[in-house]
Amino acid sequence: MENIEELYAIERECFGGSWTVEMLSEEWDNPLSVTVTRREDGRLAAFALGRVVASEGELYQIGTLCEFRRLGIAEKLLAELHGKMREKGAEVCFLEVRSRNAAAIALYEKCGYERISVRKGYYPDDDAVIMRRLLK
Repeated sequence: MENIEELYAIERECFGGSWTVEMLSEEWDNPLSVTVTRREDGRLAAFALGRVVASEGELYQIGTLCEFRRLGIAEKLLAELHGKMREKGAEVCFLEVRSRNAAAIALYEKCGYERISVRKGYYPDDDAVIMRRLLK
């Protein structure tokens, strides 16, 4: 297991601490959870966290420390996460992303996701775009 404090540091930088250390730790230990990480220069640089239930996967979070962005790490993490989800029986992966997060949406589309729906007012200040990628 990665150092949960390192994971939380990335979560705080990328998402403002929307998940607590305890939540991350519990998810890490959950048998339905799928987590992949990437180390660069001896430090935890990025992680992707999701879950598989039956034949469906869901990406909960993917985060990369600022100094390691735009190096292709997120694409590699998604590919690895998708592989692990397939191993657990997932045939599809879903995610939701803020409608104004153009960089994330571009990444997801580059990695094979398609927009399938919008949840109006999902976030206090934004809508959520629901995206799907077939894994089989």
